[in-house]
Amino acid sequence: MGSNEHPHLATRLWETGYMERKLAAIMAIDVVGFAGHVSRDESWTIAELMRLERDVIGMQVEANRGRVFKSTGDGFLAEFSSVFEAVNCAIGVQRASAIEARQSDTDNSLILRVGVSLGDVVVHGADILGEGVNIAARLEAMAEPGGIAVSGEVMAQISGNIDLPLVDCGHKKFKSTDKPIHVYMTQSKSSEAGGFLDFDEDDLAKSLVKGGCICGSVRYEINAPAISTGYCHCSCCRKFSGSAVNAWTAFPTSAVRFLNEQPLYFATTPIAKRGFCSKCGASLTYKLVQPRETAYLVLHTSSLDQPEEFAPSVHSGLESKLPWFDILDDLPRTRSADSRVLQEAWSSVGLPDPETWGPLAKPPEEF
Repeated sequence: MGSNEHPHLATRLWETGYMERKLAAIMAIDVVGFAGHVSRDESWTIAELMRLERDVIGMQVEANRGRVFKSTGDGFLAEFSSVFEAVNCAIGVQRASAIEARQSDTDNSLILRVGVSLGDVVVHGADILGEGVNIAARLEAMAEPGGIAVSGEVMAQISGNIDLPLVDCGHKKFKSTDKPIHVYMTQSKSSEAGGFLDFDEDDLAKSLVKGGCICGSVRYEINAPAISTGYCHCSCCRKFSGSAVNAWTAFPTSAVRFLNEQPLYFATTPIAKRGFCSKCGASLTYKLVQPRETAYLVLHTSSLDQPEEFAPSVHSGLESKLPWFDILDDLPRTRSADSRVLQEAWSSVGLPDPETWGPLAKPPEEF
């Protein structure tokens, strides 16, 4: 994946007032040896890339509150408001891809490289340009197959907070004309097909995660690892769960199977529906439905049979945190307005201003 063709274009457009400048975490993903795969089996390669884009990359990005803003054929660029969510997404993408490859009956699988940067970018419509994007693309090119490379700025924020084995590779240049980038990379373990990742038997055996409501009318099973976890302090989650803060865990929708009764759903906002048991009233699920239904389903962690295994990794919705509720951990903290997914969803129903977001918000009649 190459850098921007016109490195000074963003600067020129910024000076003329056509662009918004901001700090963002950027994730770049590329398929290793894509041309070779195409030459051997074009139809399979394109179909598999489209599946990865939909079921792995797109789902992981959305579940970590990011946005894919560009596809480059065999690569993808995504933005996040939080470095922690960008790196968690990168880990999730590589873990899901590696598990699929190890469970596959064939050796023919697409291997990904991922780079994550933190830097200044400029927004032009739906596109993002600038040095932060270029650095992410260069980091991706430096990562080993199946691995992740991050910049020194990213490492400074995640060190001690995210369990990711990164090796200090010093300052590197992708091209002789580039500025040196302080690079940290994962490195494959010898004789390990999973690269830098540790897999236990549960990961590979698709052991079931189980849960349900209080009365047992709604029971579910999940045969895939969690995508992301967190606490939400937003007013919608507080109202629906009846608690000061709601712990949540996201899973691929395709991996969740309801065994008997389905939850009933209530549209708490124009962009989302929340599921509950029709008999005991237990709060169970959250599903984003705008501008399209997401490929992941959020479950209330308290509804899992073993919630202790799904510790939250982030605080979101901080704008609605109750003043008497003290956060004593050092997990990342974000506001609803920081979520690229929520920005897109609310804008799609004519409510781009975060001040208009909330329970039972009404979209304008025409937008």
